[in-house]
Amino acid sequence: MEHNELIVLCIGVYLLILLSLGLIARRQTQSSSLKDFYLAGGQLGPFVLLLTLYATQYSANTLLVTPAEIVNRGLGMILVMGYMTAIVVFYLTFAPQLYQISRDQQFITPGDYFDFRFNYPRLTLLANIILVIVSVNYLLSQLIAIGHITSGITGGEIPYWVGVVFLAFVVIIYESLGGMRAVAWTDVIQGIMLFAGISGLLIAVMPDKAELMRIGRWLTENSPEKIGLPEPSFQLYWLSSVVMIGLAGSVYPQVIQRIYAARSARVLRQSLGAMVFMPVLTVLVLFFLGYISIPHFENNPQIANDEVLPEMLRIWGQESQFTFFMTILVLIGLLAAIMSTADSVLLSLSSIIAKDILGKSILQNRSDQDLTRTGKAISWIIMFCMVLIALQPKITLWGLIELKMQILVQIAPLFLLGIYSRKVTATAMFYGLLIGFGFSFVTYLLGINTIGGIHAGLWGLLINTGFCLLLSRPAGFR
Repeated sequence: MEHNELIVLCIGVYLLILLSLGLIARRQTQSSSLKDFYLAGGQLGPFVLLLTLYATQYSANTLLVTPAEIVNRGLGMILVMGYMTAIVVFYLTFAPQLYQISRDQQFITPGDYFDFRFNYPRLTLLANIILVIVSVNYLLSQLIAIGHITSGITGGEIPYWVGVVFLAFVVIIYESLGGMRAVAWTDVIQGIMLFAGISGLLIAVMPDKAELMRIGRWLTENSPEKIGLPEPSFQLYWLSSVVMIGLAGSVYPQVIQRIYAARSARVLRQSLGAMVFMPVLTVLVLFFLGYISIPHFENNPQIANDEVLPEMLRIWGQESQFTFFMTILVLIGLLAAIMSTADSVLLSLSSIIAKDILGKSILQNRSDQDLTRTGKAISWIIMFCMVLIALQPKITLWGLIELKMQILVQIAPLFLLGIYSRKVTATAMFYGLLIGFGFSFVTYLLGINTIGGIHAGLWGLLINTGFCLLLSRPAGFR
């Protein structure tokens, strides 16, 4: 059997497993309530919660962008590890407190927390609109990544559009069948396969000491700018990006709903504690894979962006039977991570639109069952629209990351100030969020990435928080 045929067969078997889990999750559904569909009844244990957080956090943005940034910018991009570590640190600053509130108040969506804490409909609506924009952006990036991986690993034998359309169809099927329960169960398999795949591949392709020294000499002679830390100006930009991405990544709507879905506070603390080690175990492996890939792209710079890892998987897969086996495992692990993020984002997106937007307007006073059915229908509509856009991508994954993070980070004060400050007012929070969001969105449209070396999105957050505290005077922390 040809390599590409075997790859297609393995992907097909994997997708059948996902669909089967969706069917099993549907049979395990206890009710048609919003809590059961969107939070798996609030019964996720430590192992499942850890792996669903892991599979969701390490998505296309990390898996494809990290090796590409190493190839493009050099070894200094080991700094990428700081982004993922910062997200976990910020989780720990508010997640335990938020969980206790969510248990007492029976939250389903982030909007439920906004309503409870601020009781200001305009603020909740604005926050939900921002979360919808961010989630649509995030879902689009996953679909683009799926197309790049399936096309790259098969040398174009599976066209980009086939990967996007077919795998998106599988995601929407099992997500509609089993909701959060199906998503969490598939994440367990996806998280294990992802970690095993990239670790196994590194073992298979990692050069010996002599080869590593040869690559080092090659870099010294051909790309000396890729050795050492970036310029101080970039380090300042990086530090501001760490804060921005750390805060933004900790308030993804799908992450907030996973906090709600934990079985207990102890389960949540155990899972978040284990997440601290994931950046070292995952990003460091991706760093080494990017490092040994640099010489392959010196004479082919146009491919050195979102397609670096898929292209290298295709090359490594031809070296031996063992590396080919590891390549298949990595490929399915990559698809798994991307699909797990896509289904999680889609689930959160449909819950926000169905419950918090339509449920408070044209579907007001409808039953949980009606809202759940509406959410499923919305998922299909959103996925169809995103597939159409993904078939003609006009922006790179890194561009999508920057847009998403500098907008999403404006939501962070609602959780941090909302939990730790009794004196922050809803009106102040609304105007701070509105101004911060407007500033960040306009600077992105104008192509302004930094101001004084600091990321524009972080300036937007500082303006946001400043207005909030100023308008809430006297503001204090309990």
